[in-house]
Amino acid sequence: MSEPFPWLSLDTDEEVVWSGRPRLHVVGWLAVPALAIPALLVVVWPSLLSAVVGVLAWAVISYLGYVYVTNIDYVISTKYVYTKFGILGRSVTQIGLHNIQDTTLSQGIFGTHSNYGTISFSTAGGEGATLSFYLVDEPSTVKSTIDRQITRARKGTKDREEHSNERNLDDLLTELRATRKAAQRIDQLFEHGGNRP
Repeated sequence: MSEPFPWLSLDTDEEVVWSGRPRLHVVGWLAVPALAIPALLVVVWPSLLSAVVGVLAWAVISYLGYVYVTNIDYVISTKYVYTKFGILGRSVTQIGLHNIQDTTLSQGIFGTHSNYGTISFSTAGGEGATLSFYLVDEPSTVKSTIDRQITRARKGTKDREEHSNERNLDDLLTELRATRKAAQRIDQLFEHGGNRP
């Protein structure tokens, strides 16, 4: 399951339940203003060469924006949420589901209309959001997926703690029984004056 994410090393009992990245229209936020470059070059230096240079500069900027966005990965697994940024270098951040205290969904006017938004995670004891999925499609569905996984992780942790407590109680009872038997043997020894009964 980790094959599409060579940067991700899953535990043997861990599975990816959702993956995504920012909506590609983010590239447009860079590409549209960058159209000013060829326009300015043609105004300042009116020639075919300036138009070509301006269009090439616009294309390079737009392509770099596209490459940057398509190299961002957001992953939800059965144990962690992950973000990966970077083209040449790589920055991976992960948070255990059991450590997530709160998830927040933010959508602006356009996000509400076009169904995209940002989901932020905060951890217990942390100040503010420590990890975010920016501008993902269908953010309500993604948030529901995360909330389900958090609930499962917490239930699993609670079950493990209860099982551990039961096991500790069983171990304690076994030790108490062994201690009681030892005390009974010592009592019998004292009753018989140090001679075995």
